[in-house]
Amino acid sequence: MVSDILIWWLVASLVGLAGLPLAGWLLRALPDRGYAVARPLGLLLTGYLAWLLAMLGLAPFAAPALLAAALVVAGLGVAAAGGPRATWLVARASLRARWRSMLAAEALFLGALLAAVWMRAHDPTPWGTVRPMDFAFFNAIGRSVLFPPADPWLAGFSINYYYFGYLLMAAMARLTVLEPAVAYNLALALIFAMTAQGVAGLIANLLALVQASTATRGTRTSAYVIVPVLGVVFVLVAGNQSGALQVALGDERVVALDGRQVLAAAGQALGGAPTISLPYPAVTGEFGTIAGWERRDKLADFNWWWPSRSLWDVQPFSGAERRYTITEFPLFSFRLGDMHPHVMALPFGLLAASLALAVLARREPPALGHGRAGWSELALTGIVLGSLYAINSWDLPTYLLLYGAALLLRLLQSDEPRPWWRAGRQLLLVVAAAYLLFLPFHLTFRSLVGGAEPLIDLPLLGRLTSILAPFTGSRSGLHAFIVIFGLFAVALVAFVYLSATAPQRSSSPLLPWLPPVLLLIGLLVGFPLLALLGLGPLAWTRARALRGRPAESFALLVTALGCAILVGVELIYIRDVFEGLSARMNTVFKFYYQVWLLWGTLAPFCLWWVLTQVRGRARLAAWGVSGLTALLLAGALVYPWLALRELGRGPLLGLVGRTPREATPAGEAAIAWLRSSAPAGSVVLEAVAVEDRAARRCGGSYNGEGFGGVSAASGVPTLLGWVGHQRQWRGGDPEASAELEPRCAAVDTIYLTGDESEAERLLRAYGVDFVYVGELERRLYPPESLAKFARLGEAGFRQDEVTIYRLR
Repeated sequence: MVSDILIWWLVASLVGLAGLPLAGWLLRALPDRGYAVARPLGLLLTGYLAWLLAMLGLAPFAAPALLAAALVVAGLGVAAAGGPRATWLVARASLRARWRSMLAAEALFLGALLAAVWMRAHDPTPWGTVRPMDFAFFNAIGRSVLFPPADPWLAGFSINYYYFGYLLMAAMARLTVLEPAVAYNLALALIFAMTAQGVAGLIANLLALVQASTATRGTRTSAYVIVPVLGVVFVLVAGNQSGALQVALGDERVVALDGRQVLAAAGQALGGAPTISLPYPAVTGEFGTIAGWERRDKLADFNWWWPSRSLWDVQPFSGAERRYTITEFPLFSFRLGDMHPHVMALPFGLLAASLALAVLARREPPALGHGRAGWSELALTGIVLGSLYAINSWDLPTYLLLYGAALLLRLLQSDEPRPWWRAGRQLLLVVAAAYLLFLPFHLTFRSLVGGAEPLIDLPLLGRLTSILAPFTGSRSGLHAFIVIFGLFAVALVAFVYLSATAPQRSSSPLLPWLPPVLLLIGLLVGFPLLALLGLGPLAWTRARALRGRPAESFALLVTALGCAILVGVELIYIRDVFEGLSARMNTVFKFYYQVWLLWGTLAPFCLWWVLTQVRGRARLAAWGVSGLTALLLAGALVYPWLALRELGRGPLLGLVGRTPREATPAGEAAIAWLRSSAPAGSVVLEAVAVEDRAARRCGGSYNGEGFGGVSAASGVPTLLGWVGHQRQWRGGDPEASAELEPRCAAVDTIYLTGDESEAERLLRAYGVDFVYVGELERRLYPPESLAKFARLGEAGFRQDEVTIYRLR
């Protein structure tokens, strides 16, 4: 395991080194010249070039193409810096000036990598929840020679998902030549480590920018350690307050309570009551009716799952029943082990945020599309922002808005003529570049969002309402906001108000009263987050007034953006397959995750600023803010303490995770044989989860038996995998959707029928090359039905209960 970690770290560092010159050029306005995000940038550009070659059929997606791409990335960076000599001089000067901060950044990266490896080594299995899907995509992309990559669970079709993050992690697997199960877990560790370094680097840049723009006071060296590390704790270690509430109130179902019920339960718990009685029952979809409970010792029996469901809605179609939305946070994701797009996007979101900060920190506003440098910057910006759509489509609107707002703010602060026009024109160029540079992806991808029927049957409006819909359910309670974002909000709100003590004051004296007035109105009408509708404009107005203060402007801008997102989620949601279950479940999930990353990164900086830059009577408020933040941090650390304590009590299993199909020595050997022996383009047949044979209906999603596991573990496509997930991915593709039921029946018939000719006809019709017969197939089908495969092909692999037939 140690050698695997060392190889992975070394390759990740070399990829970062390849991207460092371009990072230094693109982010030259930042104090660290992009050092903290060099790894994600280097990996992104290397993967992008290799992907483009494979999409155009010019070179296979393999180690030689990836190595050549990395050299091209490094070469472009050297050229952008002015040649080898200029690059060397800049590197030497940077090393002399910042070697301590670079060493600290590398120590943080390595420490975070090892911490994530520790988590994965205690639970390395790639099975459970959506991990099989992640593992399947990761392996299928790693096996694909040309792109778009083959769908492992629908042979003959390409993956219809935002798969670019999987591709970047598969690129690392190709370069390191590690076993896929090991590489999958190390990929999760890499994402964790790059996120930690990105958070710390962004905060360190903000601190340095404050020092550079504030002549009256410097920044203590210790702040460059404490504040960035605190940022990593806020973003990657802390949980929400549901963990503390679970322990204090003695039941994990507290996540489903409203504010009044939580207060009533807390009052009884503080009084020492052994039994909690709610003032009125909570009717929920998951827990039934909750009228009260006997308090249990949750320190000894902590439930780490339910804090990720801390916001519950009452919707018109659900009556009085509360249904959960997903409120994941990064530590939950890494504890769970899902390498899902929202997790893979974390370091690349920080790269995009650094790009926006660099816009504000520049001496002159960007001139995208003007001259060689302007066009080069436009291309790199287009790749960074455009990749977010291909990594996790939900991230693109947020970071595109952040970049556009930073561009506009920089122009407004510089007194440039027609700032709105110039910002709009440059943003339009960025949008065009982001789209065109990923055109091969857009041409082969059909969006997963959009309801089946538009809400308004009119041109344009019909299309719009098939994607967006007004949210008509209950609004988020103030207690839910405090539980999820309270740790960050205290420092951010204080910063917005106290930033008026900076030299340039806001010109709107009545605007500071708008948030508390809207909060009062919101509490009266059941919409407390209405207060954010006042806080956002206040933050934006103060950002405009802070000329020459890029760090403070950025913090205010991110605060305003978060407010806009959270209010927006209260008003509209993006329609998808989950809207019948909980209308905005996915919308809350994806956008709250982004706000957690952005606000969690900014909150420690804002807290530091309030404590060190505020003078006079406001100092008392600053210390009050720090005390309240400390209290909330203590509550937020309950989750990692108990969740990781439980994990650490288990054995250290290593990084070789196995699917249920690999639970026996024969199964493990069979998957290894299939990986090495199946040529590119092969199709393997494995059993599907038949739910209703007469209706030709299959399922298999979230199963614990291993359905879809042969293809997931090997990367070799199968005829049909998890049907429920295919329905999610293929909603906009009638041709692929029409394949699901016939394939369900065909797979079942091939295994079940005693008619050899019928089985052979179906196998040839679907282009099957290998038939897998393992413990699962032997349990589902009689021996006499399975015996026919020996006559239709030869046993390419045979060991104990597993035989893989190679068809003639």
